Amino acid sequence: MEYLLLDMARLLRRAGIHVGTPELEDCLQGLNRLGTKISKYAFYQLVNTTMIKTPWGAEFVLWLTELYYGPDPELSNDHLQLLSRRQVTEVTGEGLGSSGRGAPVELLAEAVLKKNIGLIYAVLQGLNIRLEPHWEDEERALEFFRECSGWGEVRRRVEESRRRGELEEEEYAQAWETLGEWNCLLQDQIELQMIQTMSGQVLLDELKKHNPRTIDFLAGEERQIEPMFREIQKLGRRLAVRPGRRRQVAGKGTIALSRTVRRALQTGGIPLAPVRVRRKPAKPDLWLLCDMSNSVSPFSYFMLLFVYATQSRYAHIRTFLFVDALLEVTEHFQGQDWSDALHSMKRLKGFNLTGYSHYGKVLQQFAAEHLTQLSRKTTVIILGDGKNNGYKPEGHEALAQIKESAAALYWLNPLSRNLWGAADCLMEKYEENCTGAWPCCNIQQLEQFLLSL
Repeated sequence: MEYLLLDMARLLRRAGIHVGTPELEDCLQGLNRLGTKISKYAFYQLVNTTMIKTPWGAEFVLWLTELYYGPDPELSNDHLQLLSRRQVTEVTGEGLGSSGRGAPVELLAEAVLKKNIGLIYAVLQGLNIRLEPHWEDEERALEFFRECSGWGEVRRRVEESRRRGELEEEEYAQAWETLGEWNCLLQDQIELQMIQTMSGQVLLDELKKHNPRTIDFLAGEERQIEPMFREIQKLGRRLAVRPGRRRQVAGKGTIALSRTVRRALQTGGIPLAPVRVRRKPAKPDLWLLCDMSNSVSPFSYFMLLFVYATQSRYAHIRTFLFVDALLEVTEHFQGQDWSDALHSMKRLKGFNLTGYSHYGKVLQQFAAEHLTQLSRKTTVIILGDGKNNGYKPEGHEALAQIKESAAALYWLNPLSRNLWGAADCLMEKYEENCTGAWPCCNIQQLEQFLLSL
């Protein structure tokens, strides 16, 4: 049993969940008190309450417990509670079969209308649908599971009931929400069976796919967005209270030897009153240039969310949006709550004339209009993929001028570094004129960038 716990801790760490020595010791002590012949549910609760410090980590433990021990009635209840807290995506189901293979369709249709996801889960467990025919293709596997479980037939009945006027709009929306939760259950069953039949690397890859800290900003699914937002806000709050490098005299803190010696000169060299100092937060001006083209706009949303969660660290924040023209939106964020401002950004006009990024034109416009306003207290951060779409000019000279005028110029790119010189991406050239350029595909890489400053 101890070996099993160590193995689970190793997998959780590799999947991006922090499991330190204290957490592991707490878990082993709990195991010693409960004994090695504990139930599966007790084992799950033990690991979940001692090893896991994040709300989304409970699902990882549930997966691993079901993988090692198989399903359990009490574990199933926890599975349903976790499912109810997810963001459910809309599913369409085109091209699916119209009847379940042995599934009690009448019972399932009634469960959907009554939003009884527990009954649906129990039926799925009884059907015991196996993955073998389509294990290599997740999309085909999902279609297969929908057909075998009766999902497609129930969906068809819901649509027919609506057309006949038998369902109110609220009832129809509730039925689709339940169908979405049912779809999530099928996806979980597929992923679990793939893990059970494949290598440990597949298990690790699947766990990483559900870790909001390692999900790609540009590839996150709808149901993953909410936990990603929570994690990036948590990172922002942590950074907001982190001390800067400058130090100031304080009542508490470390003793500053040089200052203490200078003060001791007033008392004949006797250090009667040690001088203590502590680090105080630095407050630079921060200017953000955010690429809002369709390919990278989700990344810019995440970065703006992070910056405004840390706004107490900055003396002043100025925000610019661009695709092929530059638009300052600082007043847009000042005039309303920043979370509302983020959701209403798409209504702004003037930064997207053609739909294609033109970094050269935008950088030249920024240098022409704002270069004289930059100072040695200003940090400029550009958020974008550096794809100039073959346009001229490319903007290298303007970028060099911005770097020379500001305290620092950083570029955060949502593309992995091996793509920086591919096709129309000019990042290898732009990087030469930046204080630093970093791949920033996920929250984990964003944190690494922040720690490097």
